[in-house]
Amino acid sequence: MRTKNIVDRVYELDPQGKIFVSKTLLENPPKTVAVLPFRSQIGEGRVEGSEELFNYLSRKDPTQPDSLGERMRRAFFGQFAQLEFDHVKISRIDRALKREGLDTWEKMKTLSPKSLGGLLGADAILFGEVTHFDYYYVFLYSQLAVGLSLEMIDTRTEEVLWRVYDARRDHTVRVVYDPIALAVGLFQVGFSMRPINMMRAMDEICRELVGTIPPPKESD
Repeated sequence: MRTKNIVDRVYELDPQGKIFVSKTLLENPPKTVAVLPFRSQIGEGRVEGSEELFNYLSRKDPTQPDSLGERMRRAFFGQFAQLEFDHVKISRIDRALKREGLDTWEKMKTLSPKSLGGLLGADAILFGEVTHFDYYYVFLYSQLAVGLSLEMIDTRTEEVLWRVYDARRDHTVRVVYDPIALAVGLFQVGFSMRPINMMRAMDEICRELVGTIPPPKESD
């Protein structure tokens, strides 16, 4: 899987995120992992908060989940499912949580990792939070920032196996010298607001962060 190189990080003004990988994950990785519902930390009413903008721009797509956290969760799961773990289906996770009345992040966190593991039949659980989803637009400049905080916990020992925090920032800048170039530049910057670009940024950061997880060793 592709991760950011030096050129990517200079362009995105984005330093290496914080990554922790336990020795247990390398030597005795879990067999079955459940990706729990993500929580969005993006508050309402912020000028740069783009969840409402994203929902508005993508309102014509009924196949997409309503919440930003769930969209990011499914984007992450799509990348994570490529690793050689056994994965608990999202639909099965959600049914089990709903059956137990764990319909909010706060309620879900009241259970110990060991209890969640028993409920979901998972050796490890993965928590996720959306820390950034901000769109900045100033004349001929725009920036889309997407950030995640993720943590994988062993449900047998309750040890943190993997923890990462990172954000990516995609920039669109246009320099103009005449009225025609100005019109084109404004169009190009505005065009970067398309939902496909926002979804691409989601997929990209999920791909990068999944790439920091050591793949489980193949059994003999």
